[in-house]
Amino acid sequence: MSRKEPLQAIRGMDDVLPVGFSSPVYDSASWVELRRRYAEWVEAHGYRYIETPVVEYTELFRRTAGETSDIVSKEMYTFEDAGGRSLSLRPEGSASVCRAVLEHGLAASGTGLKFYYVAPMFRAERPQRGRYRQHTQLGLEIFKETDPTADAEVIAVLHGFFRRIGLDQLTVHINSVGSPACRPAYRETLLAYLRTHADRLSEDSQRRLETNPMRVLDSKDPRDADIVAGAPVMIDHLDDECRAHFDGLQAALRAVGVPFTINPRLVRGLDYYAKTAFEVTCESLDGAIKVIGGGGRYDGLIEQLGGPATPAVGFGSGIERVLLALESQGIRLAEPRAPRAAVLYLDDSARTDAFALAMRLRAAGIETDYSYKPRGFSKQLQAAAKAGVRFAILVGGDEWARGEVVLKDLRERTQDALHPDALIPRLT
Repeated sequence: MSRKEPLQAIRGMDDVLPVGFSSPVYDSASWVELRRRYAEWVEAHGYRYIETPVVEYTELFRRTAGETSDIVSKEMYTFEDAGGRSLSLRPEGSASVCRAVLEHGLAASGTGLKFYYVAPMFRAERPQRGRYRQHTQLGLEIFKETDPTADAEVIAVLHGFFRRIGLDQLTVHINSVGSPACRPAYRETLLAYLRTHADRLSEDSQRRLETNPMRVLDSKDPRDADIVAGAPVMIDHLDDECRAHFDGLQAALRAVGVPFTINPRLVRGLDYYAKTAFEVTCESLDGAIKVIGGGGRYDGLIEQLGGPATPAVGFGSGIERVLLALESQGIRLAEPRAPRAAVLYLDDSARTDAFALAMRLRAAGIETDYSYKPRGFSKQLQAAAKAGVRFAILVGGDEWARGEVVLKDLRERTQDALHPDALIPRLT
């Protein structure tokens, strides 16, 4: 790239800009409001915020997501640091949170752990609508709880959040992907079936056939669709423990009024899931981007990292997909907002005093506009009215000499002279 050539953001890693500078879907006001409402919702359910580094050792994701997963085999941004260590940009959130729980000894606490996060994730895939190389994920995790009501809570929190922000046309898909105790027998049954169709499978699925045949069920290649549709399903091969857990999940979801459908083909895209797997789709979206959130149980994940057996369940949901879903249903979380007030000056000699007053009002939490450049009073007033400001505060002239300002209500077309100390009660 030439030094004179303008630099641009990497394709699929987009800037989030204020209203008026960006698309109405991804404006920064909507992002901030969505994050605020998410934090408010999950904190009311007892989750506490956690933040992990954007960069982790590559081995973390190799151990957890699985060598044959698309994430590890195709999509990670991986590089060596100056010390020759292999590092990767974080492609998903659960592995990093599990690493933090293990590293800081949190699993040794006497109570269950409930965390949430809002964090960027990175995947080197082909950018398209609703699928980006950098996306921001809303996520949460429960640790040290084995009861299916914990799984139901995670699903209900996600579904409830979507409903709370106004989304409808939602479908909760659930499945059980079994456990290490019952999966080996199912694996052999599935492998025998897939081998009879091996010559028709896509290249990726042929590669995975012997190493991880369950990953074939997650294929998005159209060549695999008919074969996957006829494959035996894990739900028919559950042992008594997994069957009881799945039945308990369904009963808990019914108890809290979350409608769901059983999708026996659902396996999600990561190797670490056991027992519960789920997704939430939004039918007002198109094609492959209908999934706006999902997750499941991963009881063995911390153990894979060298820690004690620690049950865990959680979800992830991309902000970009959620905003697209809101747009598809005509919902805006945040509308452009005008400043509450504008401080104007009658002549340039009062400009510094006007600035000081504007800063005082801002410190009191009142959104206040001020013109940094010398402008005539009439132009300042026109600009304030165009911006939708409710109150104009005039500094200068005889009133200022008496220690007063003029407060103009641009909506009611009234004005009063008053001491600056009386402004804050009038404006709040």
